[in-house]
Amino acid sequence: MNDQVVQKAGAFVITNKRMAFMMGPTADQSELAIVRLGGHREGAETAWECAQREVLEESQMRITPLTPSMTFYCPNTRFDIDIELEPIDKFQNASIEPRPLIVGHQNSVQSTTPIFLASSDDEPVPSMETKALMLLTRKEVIRLCSETITLDEFQILGGKVILAQHIDGNLPFKPFGHLRMLSIILEHYPNVISASIFC
Repeated sequence: MNDQVVQKAGAFVITNKRMAFMMGPTADQSELAIVRLGGHREGAETAWECAQREVLEESQMRITPLTPSMTFYCPNTRFDIDIELEPIDKFQNASIEPRPLIVGHQNSVQSTTPIFLASSDDEPVPSMETKALMLLTRKEVIRLCSETITLDEFQILGGKVILAQHIDGNLPFKPFGHLRMLSIILEHYPNVISASIFC
């Protein structure tokens, strides 16, 4: 694993003790996808530089890295099947710094996607390409991955959503792979992300 095979990078960004995710309709407009902030690496960027740039472009947040106590490896290349996560106590890879929370693949085992843990003091603002941002608590992450819930229901329950454009509130959420991975980590390894920074 080195930066030559890192094609994408992302971050779980904590702001005001909540975690930010992008949200918007799926291609067929039948569900609302919840996906992590991040995207494709450009030029000679390191994985962290890619995550920083993508988060800034998508949410206008400048981020600072947080170092998790563990890293998790996900061997899945597709996320529409049961997700596997393997804890790595000693993650040593000089080319992927700082230490990511998750290292996995998207579409190909030759392509590595690190997901970093980060914080920001900036107010999240959806970009033109971002339909909406969700600011999730721990319980909401787990709930969204275990129950079927619509945007309207989520907001009635007090969920925080920043809309950049109108979205049909009757559509159900579809948690994508990285949110599902985070839910597994929060359920089985709750102390990896301190409750003092992420409620």
